[in-house]
Amino acid sequence: MKKPAIRAIFVDFGNVCATFDFRRFIENFSRATKVPQKEIEVVLLEKRARGSAYGGYGGYSPLFELFECGELPPVQFFHVLTALLGCRKCIDYFTFARLWTDIFDKENEGLDELLALLPQKKYLLSNTNKIVHGRHIAYCRITRNHFPLREQRILSCEVGAIKPNPLIYKVALRRAEVKPEQALFLDDMPENIEAWRALGGVGIVYHAGVHSIQELRKELRALGVLT
Repeated sequence: MKKPAIRAIFVDFGNVCATFDFRRFIENFSRATKVPQKEIEVVLLEKRARGSAYGGYGGYSPLFELFECGELPPVQFFHVLTALLGCRKCIDYFTFARLWTDIFDKENEGLDELLALLPQKKYLLSNTNKIVHGRHIAYCRITRNHFPLREQRILSCEVGAIKPNPLIYKVALRRAEVKPEQALFLDDMPENIEAWRALGGVGIVYHAGVHSIQELRKELRALGVLT
């Protein structure tokens, strides 16, 4: 039986549309506040034990997950984070926000050009927060070229769930009005693609810092998405 044609393409932002290194924030924040990097890592990246109310996705700490899900507004997140690390008087919010968004290296020009060749509906599907979206993602060329409308951006901070939680995928599919087998998802994290495929979607693990655009083209051709 012939597989349904791909009608919608969902694309992650970090390390797909643009490369980034979160360690840059940890190092710069540590330098600005004198808080040891290990303490910052524990507060932001150490997952809570399995079976807890929060945590467990992609290395997010419970606090970081609340922020990415939009349950903690940016200023409140800043206050909670700096209070936990005992550095509230060492840094102001605007410096913090600048350091938080100064993690991106460069946009993926090859992907920008490749997406322009694909006729399918395109959507951004990203774990992100309001600081990163408002200060960086919304202004990137690849966003303006391919996801210019807000309804084309499925963001964890607006949905209230982070990948690989199936909830955010179901919201994406409803937004695009397609069945899972009619949708392709590009993401750099294997666990995110595995969860997507578990719903019946078509997925490609693609990391802009690891895989070449030629490799991605080859996979798209194999799926019949690119001629």
